[in-house]
This record gives sequence, C-alpha cells and structure tokens, in this order.
Amino acid sequence: MIWAIGDIHGMLDPLIRLISKIFDIHRRMNDDLKIIFLGDYIDHGPSSKQVIDYLLDLPCETVFLMGNHEDLLLQFVNQSDLFQRFGNVWFRGNGGQQTAVSFNPNLDLSDDTRLQPDALKLEDKYVNFFQNLKLSHEEKIGSKKFAFVHGLPNKAYSISEQLALKNYDEYHAWLNKHNVWIEDSLLWDRSNPKDHFDDFILVHGHIPTPRLKKMWRKIDGYDISSEIPFIKFKTTQDETPLSGTKEFFYNCYLEGDIDDMIAINVDTGAVYGHSLSAIGFSEEDIENQFFSVIKVKTSKGYRMSTECDSLQMHFGK
Repeated sequence: MIWAIGDIHGMLDPLIRLISKIFDIHRRMNDDLKIIFLGDYIDHGPSSKQVIDYLLDLPCETVFLMGNHEDLLLQFVNQSDLFQRFGNVWFRGNGGQQTAVSFNPNLDLSDDTRLQPDALKLEDKYVNFFQNLKLSHEEKIGSKKFAFVHGLPNKAYSISEQLALKNYDEYHAWLNKHNVWIEDSLLWDRSNPKDHFDDFILVHGHIPTPRLKKMWRKIDGYDISSEIPFIKFKTTQDETPLSGTKEFFYNCYLEGDIDDMIAINVDTGAVYGHSLSAIGFSEEDIENQFFSVIKVKTSKGYRMSTECDSLQMHFGK
C-alpha cells in the first residue's frame, strides 16, 4: 500500500503517532509498504532536526519530496540571487527561527537579519537530505496515474516537463529559463485547479485545508472542520457531505467519480493546530472506490498526539 503524508512542519510527536498507525495497518494487511512525504518537514514546530532524524531511520520504503520551506532553507544556505530578490522571508513568519535553533540550540537569533549561512551549522547527512529531495514522484495504481508534488504545477507549461525536473538546481534553472516567478511554480503555487493535469491525479500538500475558504472562493461544500484531505473534482458538486454525525464521519462520501478527480490535498493544517494526515492508496481500494485516511490531532503547542482517527473516504456517483 502507498501512503502520502502532508506537511509535518517540525512536529515530531504527531508524526510518530501517525507512522505508528500506518505500521499497525501494514502488519495486519501484510503487504508492501511505501510512504511518500510531500515536503515541508521543517519550520514552525520545535523539532525539525528530530523529525528528519526520525524519517531517515524509518524501516520501510520512503520517498521524500521537497517543499517550499526546504527551498527557503537551501536559498538561505546558498545565498542565492533569488533569495536576495525574494526577501529574507524564511525569518519573516515562515518559521526559520525554529528550524535554525533546532539544529543549533545555542544559536543567538536576537537579530536574525544579520544571521549568516555559516552560522546554520548542518551536518553532512542533513545537507545531503535537503539537497537530494525529489521535486515529484509518479505512481500507477491500478489503471490510474498519480503525481505526487508539494504545491501545484504551473498550468501554462507541460506537467510532464515539470515532473521531469530532478532536483533543486534543475528546478531553479527551469524557473530562470522560463522567467517563472517562484510562487507560480510546483513548490509554491496555490492556484485553484479547474481541470486535470494531463492524465494524472495530483496528490499534494502546501494548501492548508482549514484556510481553503480564504484562498479559494468555491470549495464544493467541503467542511473545513472535518480536517480530512480535500478532493478536488473537475465537475462542480453542489453537495458534498463530509461531516454530520460521528457515525457518518467515519465513512465520508464524495459525490464525484475518480475519472473527474483532479487533485487530493493532504495538508490538513497541522501547523495551525488542526491535524496531520495521511492518505492511503491501493489498487483494491481504488477498485472499491475509496481511500484510507489517518489523521492525528495536533495543537498549537505541537505536542498533542494521542487523538488518532482512521476512516474511509468513498467516492463515486
């Protein structure tokens, strides 16, 4: 079974609880296990270094994608031209302070405007981790093709061209070649997709579902309080019941066929005190028209990890 996990943001305890639940399910099913992480391992939460240590020791097949927050860290470390033009936003509301202190507990950040890259001391294994993060990943599950990315691809360019980008350097060279502004690229874009990305179903993070109503005008009846992944369909659904009674909640139903499915957003706002989520894919589940979901309730203290829910998201008309 393949699982995709949304934005972690330095929250170790909820991550451990989530992974433990995945392993419990894996032991019962006794099948192959692959976990795809959609980026944003660092920033905001207190345990960025510890999160990466934990991920590097996982005893299963893993795929690590880059998020925009890892992009910010590498821009800072490399002191790229883009970082200078983009502004020092890593330390301006994007959680860079917490990450810097996580790796360097004695670091003085009383004036982070003067912090130099050489003050952020990263061991080689962490530098290698950040530099070798993938930009995307593809899987064919049953008859369906899934593309896993952090944000959304730029619709003005071929998605295949963007999925072919292999690393940080290729990604930024592509931005420069096409004169694409960083916030319109596949690590940063939050545009509301209106149509399919070729024949892929996109699985992404980056767009916190509790904030969807502020970002997108219409979200097809999605209940943001449900704190479950948001599935975007091509055809607008007037009614998409996702909450209600507790009994109904554990079997959510989506009035949309998988052929109309554009994207699945797995960022359920953990960093804002909501939930850290994972969504599971198997050929059998897709044939039976559902995805498996696990969510762990967090808090703004980033430590709550005991409240863990499992459910199925059914789709089809």
